[in-house]
Amino acid sequence: MFVPVALLGLTVTVATVTVTSAVVGHPLGAEPRYDSKAADFGAELEQRAENERLRWVVTPEIGSHGSQRVLAVRIEDKHAARIDADRVRVECIPVVNAEARLAIDLRRSGPGEFEATFDSAIGGQWEFRIAVEQGGHCYTDAFRRFLAPVAKGASRE
Repeated sequence: MFVPVALLGLTVTVATVTVTSAVVGHPLGAEPRYDSKAADFGAELEQRAENERLRWVVTPEIGSHGSQRVLAVRIEDKHAARIDADRVRVECIPVVNAEARLAIDLRRSGPGEFEATFDSAIGGQWEFRIAVEQGGHCYTDAFRRFLAPVAKGASRE
């Protein structure tokens, strides 16, 4: 008698969670425009081929001063020659709260070196998606890093 009641309760719980997830008003951390990206997978394959042809290397450094995060990257070609890109844009995504993603443009700080700051108290694993544009070419890369959380009430140091 107990087993059928438990199974019925489990079925109702799973159905409730499924329906609630389907009708809730926010994306639950899903990738924005995921359906259009999936439909245009050919563009993703072309970008991967371009990345392989260019073989650029992006070396990131990330630091924190309270809630202010500092992102610096060095961009080199396959022969270690610095690339003075026209534009470097990074999408910063906290994995624990993907809805808090933000995009930043990095400014040139030296030959082949770029940096920018952004504010976020969110700690944990972050994904950084970088796009480097130079002379009609676009190189993309992604990397993950762990950022320490900032205590509530802590200010920039």
